[in-house]
Amino acid sequence: MNRNKKRRISGSAAALSLFLIGGTLAGCGDSNNSGNSGSEDGALSLTWMRYEHPSQAIVSDSKAVREIEKRQNVKLNLQSVPQSNYDDKKKTLIATNTIPDVILVKQDDIQNYSDTGVFLDLTSYIDQMPNFKKVLEEHPEVKNNYIDGKLFGFPLVTKWDLQAGQIPMIRMDLLKKNNLAVPTTYDELYETMKKLKEANPASFPFASRAANGLTGTENLINPIAFGFGSGYTTSNGTKVYYDPATMRYEFGPYSDAFKDAISWLHKLYSEKLLDQDYTTATSQTWQEKLNSGKSFYFQDNNGFGNTFNTIMQQQDPEAKFDMIPVLEGPGGVKRNLVYSLDHLSESYVISTKVKNPDKVIAFIDWMYGEEGTNITSLGVENEDYVIENGEFKLTEEAKSKYMDKPVPYYAMQSDLGTGYLGLAMHYDDRPNIPFQAPDSLAWSDTNLKNVEAGINFRFTNDPPFNKEERERLKQLRTELDSFITSNMDKFIIKDGALESEWASFIEQCKAKGADELLKIYNDALARVQS
Repeated sequence: MNRNKKRRISGSAAALSLFLIGGTLAGCGDSNNSGNSGSEDGALSLTWMRYEHPSQAIVSDSKAVREIEKRQNVKLNLQSVPQSNYDDKKKTLIATNTIPDVILVKQDDIQNYSDTGVFLDLTSYIDQMPNFKKVLEEHPEVKNNYIDGKLFGFPLVTKWDLQAGQIPMIRMDLLKKNNLAVPTTYDELYETMKKLKEANPASFPFASRAANGLTGTENLINPIAFGFGSGYTTSNGTKVYYDPATMRYEFGPYSDAFKDAISWLHKLYSEKLLDQDYTTATSQTWQEKLNSGKSFYFQDNNGFGNTFNTIMQQQDPEAKFDMIPVLEGPGGVKRNLVYSLDHLSESYVISTKVKNPDKVIAFIDWMYGEEGTNITSLGVENEDYVIENGEFKLTEEAKSKYMDKPVPYYAMQSDLGTGYLGLAMHYDDRPNIPFQAPDSLAWSDTNLKNVEAGINFRFTNDPPFNKEERERLKQLRTELDSFITSNMDKFIIKDGALESEWASFIEQCKAKGADELLKIYNDALARVQS
């Protein structure tokens, strides 16, 4: 395999690109310290806030933090919040205009709060940032992040990584043990789950979770509805989706394919083939069920399979999750959702209260450049990695230091402060390779080939909306979101609801503005395409 080939894993808001999951969260303290970008002994001092993922603890004095101070004379006061609580904490800080100097937000936050004066408008600074300007040229999709012609956030972009997505993953060893064929359709998958349930009565074969800012209900329905030929939400949870077949946004519940998907999920739920706690399952509880043999199937980030295999094989060397071919839905449709290019739905914004905006801008531009990218992605050359004949390699010292850790890659990233879940803004994921099992690399290759073949489709980011549209979207989402979610759970859980209440549900969606929501998205999309 050519390791110089640029590859993608991307995620959204939504969806995040993880290949090894483990470790515990180390929460942090208060973050209401904006406007502290003054000088201490000539150094630029910044409060810097992001969420802390379960996979990778945020270390306040990581190697990247120390190198940044040494090379840039910038002191970072890192403030992290467990990912499960981050959204609420972040929104409170934004609403009260008490954000730290630099904070990681979603594009949805920028859409909702760009008019409030909390975030620094970066537009006039772009010509002062040669590294970032080059990134913008290389990633023209960032144009969707502009609000009324203005850019407020520094998006997380990729230099090199693997491709993952919401891919069907199943316990191949259990199929073999029970003389079951690999399912090729969703109907066959249902029959396979029934047989696995019979062999393991206490199990719930299909496990799902809340993740990447989406509820458990949204994260369950998205890949299944899409696989049936419809869809459900955007990466930020808005109840429309971009359909590559029509090349426009659609409202999933309007289609028969969506109703078929919900009917299929109801059948699984009623027969206890689907986790009965899917609405409240966290990433941690989801992992525990798949690690422990209580569940045998997931349609989520396929990269987790590598970690599940590592953990399970300590007890049973034959245990193994593996990717299965794209499942066929009703009418012969075959398609999967995979993660978007880059993480454009996540951006760092700067508080308008910073005292030295020019210095902050110059520092962040450095982070997008070669030296900053390497320090925040790879570590220190000749200490943590070397480049030999153009190829990236971890040093033997680095490999030996982390190889015996429960999750080596994220243990290293945590210590170094590197990667997408660390301080990188222009991230290079090549340090992942030495810790990857051959399966993970093969899965990435398959996912890439299926993108090229037109059966894997990446999540798309929202088009840019004008001020009037943004205000109306807030109102419409208030009307629609909780109503639709509660009804989706009812249709999945309650016997007979889908047959007796679906028509009324659709009429109420229309009354609450589903058509207007759809029009706003497609009008905004048309402006981008024109």
